[in-house]
Amino acid sequence: GLKVANIFHAGDGNMHPIILFDARKPGDMEKARAAGAEILCWCIDAGGSITGEHGVGMHKMDFLIQEHGADAIDLMRRLKHAFDPGNLLNPGKIICW
Repeated sequence: GLKVANIFHAGDGNMHPIILFDARKPGDMEKARAAGAEILCWCIDAGGSITGEHGVGMHKMDFLIQEHGADAIDLMRRLKHAFDPGNLLNPGKIICW
């Protein structure tokens, strides 16, 4: 029930879906979030990545384990902690949650 527009990079396959919804309309926000999750899962299942050239935003954090596995995420957390034990660099972001 929502419209989705996609912008792609011709050379590398990056896609930037734009999910159009009306936040004032009851249920639209939830539909948009579900559509975004479905798109991310499809990308992972197809062997792609959720990161693209912009990295992982807060709304994609929960999909990192699905893409990389729990062991890889644990390694990323430990590496971040080794270089930033005080959690001063980008606090509250990716590997910190």
